[in-house]
Amino acid sequence: MFLLILAAAEFAVRGPMRAIRFGLHYNDFLSPYIQGKALAHRQDPYSSETLLRLWPADAPNFTFLPKEEANGTLVANRGFPTAYPVTALVLLAPLSLLPWSIASPLWFGANLLLFVTMLRALLGLAGLSWREPKGILLIASALALAPFHTCIAAGNPTAIVVELSVIGLWQARQDWIVMAAILFALSAGLKPQIGLVFLFYYLLRRHWRLIVTATILLALVCGAGILWLAITHTPWLENYLRDNRILLETGILGNFTAINPIRFGLINLQVALYPLTSSVESTNLAARVTGIILLICWLFGFARTKNHEDCETLELGALAVISLLPIYHRFYDASLLALVLCWAFVSRGKTCKLAIAALFLMTPFLLPGGTILETLQVGGHIPASLVNHAWWQVFVMAHQVWALLLLSFLLLGAMFSQRHLAGQKPDALG
Repeated sequence: MFLLILAAAEFAVRGPMRAIRFGLHYNDFLSPYIQGKALAHRQDPYSSETLLRLWPADAPNFTFLPKEEANGTLVANRGFPTAYPVTALVLLAPLSLLPWSIASPLWFGANLLLFVTMLRALLGLAGLSWREPKGILLIASALALAPFHTCIAAGNPTAIVVELSVIGLWQARQDWIVMAAILFALSAGLKPQIGLVFLFYYLLRRHWRLIVTATILLALVCGAGILWLAITHTPWLENYLRDNRILLETGILGNFTAINPIRFGLINLQVALYPLTSSVESTNLAARVTGIILLICWLFGFARTKNHEDCETLELGALAVISLLPIYHRFYDASLLALVLCWAFVSRGKTCKLAIAALFLMTPFLLPGGTILETLQVGGHIPASLVNHAWWQVFVMAHQVWALLLLSFLLLGAMFSQRHLAGQKPDALG
């Protein structure tokens, strides 16, 4: 119980309290909020000029905005406007019709409500009660995950996407297929690189009703957005493709080289490999080949397991961790580790030791370690003799990336071990 109180206090301080104090006026939700408003008002949602024109009067205004919009560097330097797909803007458009001073607190409240519901879903997926010690430890561990703190404090949509996905998994487990499909469609519509992982899993499991329903819903949302833009003669595609190209190729925020001063807030494999190769092309190739190899191994492990509920959180957790490695992902996307936590607390037999090792590998995500080290480094609190060494950049600064890579190996090993145990009575991790 002491651990639960401690984790809840840390969650409250680093998440909601930071959001209330600093993040309700200016946060990661602001750009997609404005873009949703632009869509509703028949203006190009991917234009930086539109972003400035619709900037809320009750949101902070910064001197760099007009300057960087004028010289064409706003997208590259700040990621404004964001490259969220049309589906996300359609889903956010109703909320964007409200004043920013109302929409932002509502977004924050929805995030907290969904987070609490997700905790209940994790207990349901694990078959645990909040009254028993293992259930309390599971809740405490989820509360302690720093990616959720960062998401909630920054108002980033990732937390809501992960929460919707985990709740959808719980609903599917209870055969509430339509509700699960709605939740998965919402998560995939808001952030495809996360939500589509779950739909891919259910496609392989041949849950056709869920997949068909979610696909129809996604198609309707996407079709409605594109049709609206076409009917209103709103130009958008060129700027959308441009914003994505800048984000992935030349933009600062997604760059894994020294151009990006906060690159160790990224958790994709390129961050750790680049100091070794000093080549963007070679680094991207190595990361993507690694991702493909891991996915092939996952498919082999998946094909050998029985279609049993006991394997779901392990299989999805492994797939989610693998998906973080080859392409652009920030620290808050590691909130997907909640799935691995859920598996670890109900692991049994041969995989029990692997579950304990998995919990150990997730400890770097109890704090935003890369960001903390960057702050210390910029402030001159780390000796230059260390900072200038390649091993410091590769292994220390990028320690969270290596933790994810090792965790993917471990989870693949657990999949091959657990296939022999599917269908047996669980003996929860003690």
